[in-house]
Order: sequence, then C-alpha cells, then structure tokens
Amino acid sequence: MICPHCHKGFSVARIEKQRGKGLKAEFQCPHCHAWLGKNVTLQRLKILGFYLAVAMGGWYWWLPEGRMIAAPVGILSLILLLVANLMDHLRVVEPPQDEAQ
Repeated sequence: MICPHCHKGFSVARIEKQRGKGLKAEFQCPHCHAWLGKNVTLQRLKILGFYLAVAMGGWYWWLPEGRMIAAPVGILSLILLLVANLMDHLRVVEPPQDEAQ
C-alpha cells in the first residue's frame, strides 16, 4: 500500500492500529501516523454492482424470457462495478496529530 499523505509504501502486515469495523474500518500509517480509510459509498456501490451483475447473469442464463431486461441491467451493473473500483482509493481521514496543531 502507498499512504496518500506521506507517499511512502508499506506492507499490510505493518499496520498496528485500527479503528472501526466493516466498511468503515480505518487504520494508521506506520510512517506518518495519519488515519487512512476508504469511501464507504463507493465500497457499497462496488458490492451492489457485483451482486447485481451476478444475479442478472443467472437470470439471463436460466430464464430466456427475461433476456431483454437482464442483458442491459447486467452490463450497467458491470460498468458501475468497474467505475466504483477505479474511483475507490485510500484517503486521509485524519492527518497526524503534530500537523493538525
């Protein structure tokens, strides 16, 4: 991983401090001690796009009469998944204490 605050790379194994759970989890950079996290809305859009694409693929395969709806919805959900994945990066949630003062 690369910290968006100090631009230094670090291994996931070096992360010592973490707060929050699930999609709202945040962790501290081992170099600059800034709290980092991801955008919860974009993570939810990625999950929605993935499961909707899988559901539409199943509907397209097993129910041929629904292909007129399943194909475009499946394509749009894949586009949603890819765009949300490209936009979802680490962000600084809270800068280090010495810089904040």
